[in-house]
Amino acid sequence: MVTGISSSPGAIIVVSPHYDDAVFSCGDLLALSPGSTVVTVYTGLPRNPGILTDWDRRCGFASAADAMRARAMENSKALTLLQASGVDLDFLDSQYASPADNGSDLLGDTLASTIARMQPSAVFFPLGLFHEDHIHVSDALIAACYRFPAILWFAYEDIPYRKRTEQVRQRLAQLIDRGIGVTPFHLGSAARYKASAINAYRSQFRGLGYEDGQPVLRHPEQYWRLHSNMELL
Repeated sequence: MVTGISSSPGAIIVVSPHYDDAVFSCGDLLALSPGSTVVTVYTGLPRNPGILTDWDRRCGFASAADAMRARAMENSKALTLLQASGVDLDFLDSQYASPADNGSDLLGDTLASTIARMQPSAVFFPLGLFHEDHIHVSDALIAACYRFPAILWFAYEDIPYRKRTEQVRQRLAQLIDRGIGVTPFHLGSAARYKASAINAYRSQFRGLGYEDGQPVLRHPEQYWRLHSNMELL
């Protein structure tokens, strides 16, 4: 159980841009919080499911349909190991989408309505480092968090992008400039359970050039509790 957050089922939502992000960046959190929900944003199929992008090819797939089917199965296996449930929002990954396909207003409204329906006590979302999909999700939830003052809000440092320490520093500074206070949030490790879940994402290892999940596990999870200025007064 994570100290200070309700342990009831569904109390914690982790928002994941892609199928692997929640487990890579928050596997310990999920292992310590059975019954949590992972909301994955970019899970949709492009209009032409037979296209083959460079990333999907590097991961060993023959088409977008092949890739998304396999990734969904990998994710289901990982979440089962962590006793978490999954919700897919079916937006298009940026490798498949034109800018018009993923409007920021629609993304923000969909995330807000999902959170309102589920009524969690805490939401964890990506700090938003490097990858445009991560940044879009992060920006949408930064804008939405003011609408849910009863919820505890946390940003997690995106693994493996958190190794870009200057980008982490700049992103935290951006939050402060937007009137959001940030304080570090620490939790215990459940690495044995996280390692098992990470190993489900074999296709991602190929794309990243990893032989196994060890490069992911070498990154410690890092969280930031977000506060409005009024909370800090």
